[in-house]
Amino acid sequence: MTVKISRDIAKIISNILHPYVIFSLVLAVIAYQESSNPGVWIKWAMVALLSAYLFPLVYMRVRIYVVTHTTGSQVRFRSFFRERPNEMVVLACLLGIPSATILYFLGYPLSLIATLVGLAATSLLIALVNRVYRASYHLALFTSIVVPLVIIFGLPSLVVILFVILLGASRYYLGEHTPLQLTTGFFVGLLVTTAVFRGFGILQ
Repeated sequence: MTVKISRDIAKIISNILHPYVIFSLVLAVIAYQESSNPGVWIKWAMVALLSAYLFPLVYMRVRIYVVTHTTGSQVRFRSFFRERPNEMVVLACLLGIPSATILYFLGYPLSLIATLVGLAATSLLIALVNRVYRASYHLALFTSIVVPLVIIFGLPSLVVILFVILLGASRYYLGEHTPLQLTTGFFVGLLVTTAVFRGFGILQ
């Protein structure tokens, strides 16, 4: 009974700290930091989120529909993409390239664009790494998403490290990853996103 409760708690933590849930919150916080005008920062956050989610989601739905109707077999949404590294590469590109391009031409703040590019670059590298290894996709993306907070807000935001540890512990407890796979994911997210922000000139 205790083991079941512990697993349930780990699953809840993993779901609450899911990268795409946290991504929405982080984009909103960064947008607010750039402009405290509600009409402006809400618009920035909504456009950034819509462009980041729309293209991958449409692609995923179309791929599942095509595969289901051409093979006649039921395909599980999560396992289909998880077991196909090439599909994850496409999703990573669809996450970052269209959305970053849209935000750039709309003149949105560089911090928002860099956050999107950092997430997409991390997603792309993890997809490539996972062709030969199984690094933690969850922890890589989560780390990539929270690193901008540390870069933009400084020392007070280092509290996010606790959430990185919490997510890593939950993924380990659920048997999803080994410590080495989690560590690999963490460092990919950290190094790639830091490099992107440095490339954008936001981090000196």
